[in-house]
Amino acid sequence: MLLRTETAADRTAIRDLTVRAFAGPESDVEPGEAALLDDLFGCEEYLEDFSVVAEVGGNIVGHVIATRGWVDGDIPLLGLGPISVAPEHQGRGIGGALLNEIRDRATAAGERAIVLLGHTGYYPRFGYVPAIPAGLLPSDMSWGEHFMVLALDGHSLPTGKFRYAAPFGV
Repeated sequence: MLLRTETAADRTAIRDLTVRAFAGPESDVEPGEAALLDDLFGCEEYLEDFSVVAEVGGNIVGHVIATRGWVDGDIPLLGLGPISVAPEHQGRGIGGALLNEIRDRATAAGERAIVLLGHTGYYPRFGYVPAIPAGLLPSDMSWGEHFMVLALDGHSLPTGKFRYAAPFGV
């Protein structure tokens, strides 16, 4: 498996992958994650180095993106998502490799933390913990323990309300 920064030429494959990863096998409805991804690629908060693809045999089988988010409007953090793995490649460690790659890139760049909204049975194995008890609040409190954070390299977590990149709308 090769992990690398995505390029504009990869975006059609990334979008197709995201549709397949988030849509049910019998669904005719395009998942919202695909349109969100389109908007993230074009937004002011897009950070090229934090959009990573996983390739197997020259085919893109996974993608993760983290964009700039803010605590109380002035403290920068990364907001992760969406993360997609081709259905036929799920359960093979690709998602974990993408999460580790984003963590390593964020640490090397001096980022404080990565925030995500996700499954409480999956992300804690990568060090993510519920953000609310740490004083980092989501824009929608109903997210509860699904709103998680990973502090990076000894940085203390800021407290306050986190806001994702504009395309998230929250």
